[in-house]
Amino acid sequence: MALPENKVVRLDELPLEKQVDALKKQMVAVLGDGQVFVKRTPTGAIKAVKSVVTLSEANGEIAVIQGKAMTTGKGFYRANQIANLSIITPEKLTLPTGQVVVNPFPVVDPESQTLRKVWVKKMAIGCGPTGNLVITTATLLYDINMYFIQDLMKKVTKNSGAGRICLETMLTEEEKKTGIFYKIDGNMGVWANTSHAEILKAIDTFINKKNFAERNAQTIAERLAMAKHPALSHIAYVNFQGPDYKRVAKEVIIGYVNDDNPNTLMDLAAKAERGEEITVNGQRVDIINVTAEASVDDIAVEADDEEKAATAHPEEGASQQPVLGGDLF
Repeated sequence: MALPENKVVRLDELPLEKQVDALKKQMVAVLGDGQVFVKRTPTGAIKAVKSVVTLSEANGEIAVIQGKAMTTGKGFYRANQIANLSIITPEKLTLPTGQVVVNPFPVVDPESQTLRKVWVKKMAIGCGPTGNLVITTATLLYDINMYFIQDLMKKVTKNSGAGRICLETMLTEEEKKTGIFYKIDGNMGVWANTSHAEILKAIDTFINKKNFAERNAQTIAERLAMAKHPALSHIAYVNFQGPDYKRVAKEVIIGYVNDDNPNTLMDLAAKAERGEEITVNGQRVDIINVTAEASVDDIAVEADDEEKAATAHPEEGASQQPVLGGDLF
């Protein structure tokens, strides 16, 4: 009995001698639940692995926002240890205006000479659950100013004396001296009292988001590229269990091992960027492109350990919960 081509089989469906032969040749991997995946192509065998990955809130791998658990960059990186997607950073990216720029591309505020926005492009290359090769491309805008405005909005609506929503023409002379005004649309905007403790925290967070903008933008773009790939798209939002700050999610991940070298991957990425139709071993490669702006939730949850340490407020006491713990909003 020969192993079938392009088919997933169970080890226990094979005769004993074939089971031993397959194991000796490392054509299969025995999994905890007894299932073994073997996918053969005309050019050889691609080995598949199936595993249940546990994502932990305590480890920053999921973040619960308004009752929904979102998988963070850390969570996707953990799941990708099984999915085996290759993350590529192209040298250039094309802005919506058609301008071709370096990747990542920082947008600097001319007055403060600090970052206002970051454009970044990432690609994820690998097999989907059925073994077909898929390339996803994510072009992301990380707008720090918009995050700051929305953070100020939350502060002024939830804290008395922190500020108000108004027209710029409604500001008093005293308010102009004691606060800041950010426009939302036309002359409407948010005025924030810079002597208020919550507004000072928002400004502190804003500064740190600027300092770590490029790093966090790349993490979000990589997460987006993986989230759009069929191998990991099902874990963008997950069902969780457990008490607050210790919630976990368990997700089944299928990954394929291939022998493509970095040069081959870069060649595939370049063809995808040019919009060429790609075939590998006679099979058409699916290409998925997405352009998005980092949401408030994205920016809030994607903070590396260095940024979280810089943003911590010791005066809040030892009882403060972790940044990624609990419902963030």
